[in-house]
Amino acid sequence: MHRIKIVHIALTLGGIKTYLHHLLTYSTENLFEYVIIAPENSELQEYCNERKITYYVINNPRNISPLKDISALFKIRSILKSEKPDIIHTHSAKGGYLGRLAAKFSNIKVVYTPHAFSYLSFKGIKRMAFYMLEYYARNFTDVLLAVSHSEAGRAINELGYDSSKVHAILNSIPVDNRLPFRNYHNCNTIGMIGRLTFQKNPFLFLQTAVKLLKKYPHLKFSILGAGVTDYLSAEINEFIKAHRLENKVTIHQWGTQDTSKKFLEDIDVFVLTSVYEGLPYSLVEAMSSGIPCVVSKADGNTDVVQNNENGFSCLSMDEFYEKLLMLIESEELRRKFGQAGHRYIHKRHDIQKNILQLEDLYRSLSDNVRIVAFRERKGDLLIDQDTYRDVSPKI
Repeated sequence: MHRIKIVHIALTLGGIKTYLHHLLTYSTENLFEYVIIAPENSELQEYCNERKITYYVINNPRNISPLKDISALFKIRSILKSEKPDIIHTHSAKGGYLGRLAAKFSNIKVVYTPHAFSYLSFKGIKRMAFYMLEYYARNFTDVLLAVSHSEAGRAINELGYDSSKVHAILNSIPVDNRLPFRNYHNCNTIGMIGRLTFQKNPFLFLQTAVKLLKKYPHLKFSILGAGVTDYLSAEINEFIKAHRLENKVTIHQWGTQDTSKKFLEDIDVFVLTSVYEGLPYSLVEAMSSGIPCVVSKADGNTDVVQNNENGFSCLSMDEFYEKLLMLIESEELRRKFGQAGHRYIHKRHDIQKNILQLEDLYRSLSDNVRIVAFRERKGDLLIDQDTYRDVSPKI
């Protein structure tokens, strides 16, 4: 039986590595053949080698570099000619743009997953320039596959995608219906997971820590995210020294999936201060682990955290401070949010269920079936895409 061949193009990794890892693990092997084009990454390459999945290495900088980008484009085109895939699935800004451009030249169906639109990280002329690149690339996108409903809404309402081309399949993880054991009696350590970049906004986390330590000097704060694109590393170290936080704040290096699992086991409250997101795996994993969460009101975050029901979402440092105080002072609230968050993730973000939606999408594209508006299963109901209109602010 012919397997549908899909080439994934991801010129940056981060959360995309988790996305690919779960897809390769839980997808139906006898129906699909996967090929990966991505930067060098020993963990992901070893995983692919074990499963006899072809992995092409293209190391390309995150920022725009005309010569290197053109070279990457020709490499991608050469790989596509050799592999002759049925579908190309592109990821994030750089891989998304170059991959879609190569797909246009190759006349192959292409799926694009933004994992958070890159123009949201800029202001002024630069923001408009990146926005226009995304806007223009609509013309050679067969399907925009969002990882959250708010990201899907932004694609329709800000970028002008036809709703028939937009699908949302939520970022998902392996889940366990049993409530994880957690000790909610004490609140000593507050942590976040995120690269040291503008997007993750680590200074808001640190500024909130300074304020909280004035009232609760016993607290400890941890960030897991150093070692990859550490654009703010020097400034963060200066901030820690200036505020004498050396014994209160720990910055941990990125590692394997086991590193983040151990990190989550050691914290009592999870915080995410992102400026923008798609739908962060770190948040889904924290909630699945039964950890109470406080997040920014960004795309993806607010899809998962239902304010005052399974966590808190905030707009300012004062709000972060106020909500964290409530959790620090209330064991009952920590337990309530932690357990409600676990139930929410188990119900809506189970990879073994949601991978079936992705497989259906791939099959419909390979069979040349016209894609109609996306529908997301919610409980026993199917809710059509119009439900999610106007869920994100205009640019």
